[in-house]
Amino acid sequence: MIQAQILYSKLQSISREMGYNLQRISRSPLLSQDRAFATALFTPELELAVQHQYEPEHLYAVKDSVAQLFDYFSFDIADGDVLIVADPYRGGTKGQSLTMAAPLFLEGELVLFPVIRAQMIDLAGEYPGGFHPEAFEIWQENVRITPIKLYKQGVLQADILNFLLSNSRMPSSFKADLEAMYTCLREAREQLEGLIESSGMEAVDSSIESLFQYSQNRVKNHISNLQDTEMAASVEFGITPDDRNTIAVRIQASADSLTVDVSESSAQSEKPINSPAALTKAFAVWPFLAMIADEVPINEGLMRSFTVLLKSGTICDPAFPAATALAPGITGHFLAEAVYRAIKSSGNADQFPPIYGTGPQAIFYPELGVNEETEPIVLVPGFPAAQQGFGPPALFGERLLVSAEELELYHGFKMISREWKNAGLEVVLENQEDDVYFNLLLPSGKDDRFGSVTIEREKSRKIEQSATNQHVKKGDLLVFVYAGKGQNE
Repeated sequence: MIQAQILYSKLQSISREMGYNLQRISRSPLLSQDRAFATALFTPELELAVQHQYEPEHLYAVKDSVAQLFDYFSFDIADGDVLIVADPYRGGTKGQSLTMAAPLFLEGELVLFPVIRAQMIDLAGEYPGGFHPEAFEIWQENVRITPIKLYKQGVLQADILNFLLSNSRMPSSFKADLEAMYTCLREAREQLEGLIESSGMEAVDSSIESLFQYSQNRVKNHISNLQDTEMAASVEFGITPDDRNTIAVRIQASADSLTVDVSESSAQSEKPINSPAALTKAFAVWPFLAMIADEVPINEGLMRSFTVLLKSGTICDPAFPAATALAPGITGHFLAEAVYRAIKSSGNADQFPPIYGTGPQAIFYPELGVNEETEPIVLVPGFPAAQQGFGPPALFGERLLVSAEELELYHGFKMISREWKNAGLEVVLENQEDDVYFNLLLPSGKDDRFGSVTIEREKSRKIEQSATNQHVKKGDLLVFVYAGKGQNE
């Protein structure tokens, strides 16, 4: 067992190093600052051997996207091929997140290989960054990248690359991030090849299977408090006051497994809050994993104890071409809340505390059609509070609270204040550069308020629901308000 742990630790190190390198050499602040990516290693049987992630939304999406890639190309994969996909309807979550896989062959046989999934800065769509609160179909959010080969037997496919870059408002940054992903995968392939040659594939396989069993046992032990218990709850939500959707959760626990049924949730929405299958599965099980996620390796064994029941055409498993981009930041919050309420109804809230939390997010961009390249900025200057205290919501991943220095240096905003008030956390920013525009992502609950954004000028305007193309002049103040303690629980 000790030998297995040593070998598995080496695999974890390779995966972790991919992430460190990607963060250092990528250009987009989504990767270099926010760490909106996941790295993984897969077995030849397409089982998840190792995964490191900074956002829960990647939990199933990496595995499901890889399965779609290999299913699509089937017997047409050779050494040196690099496969990519960015499609909510082919294992993804939102269209801006791209999965890149680099299959590794030794002596003609597929062996352990690396994968990276990362959020791209812009992949077309009606607004920069792809977050469009009024979208009703996927093409308004981004170009749909179905499975393609970026490299064939080690040769870059220039026509494919040119097609991709021509469908981004930031082709220089997009190209740099694609090159960074490829560089990290290539380095990981070389490390894996060396490890397999020195230790032998049989020993590596044995170590992976041992840690599969370890993760599975840890999860079983963790959920054992719910044994033979049935739980149920529902939550209403939307992104405007007249937009009402229901997530209905029914949980059945047994001695060694747990089933989360969301099939009774409402029909898919005409708003961009539909949660693809991979995303729904991640947020349905994360409330059970959040407390042990830092202690247990994320791999195939961790997932074996969970079954998530879906129904096509619902908000938790939409049918093509429903829009999906706001689901990670909004729908995931309410899905996790419904799961927590179901757990709480059985009296197990102490073992599985609430992990959800959401508030206003703004995507800024200059006037469209003026610049050769249009760079969107995803800005979350504050966090809501929870009963356990203040800090980033678990569903938001490990993104750090943006500093006053970063706001001024990179984004052109001066922070006037960031302080706790009765209404919640209030952040006041001054726009110091040219006129800008923003799309606001803000949920609407049945009775709850999740914050607001106010544009302060001679005639101030308060925005309390998701909105598009809001104009901010130079010198205007922006006031972000995040929900106070207990307001969103």
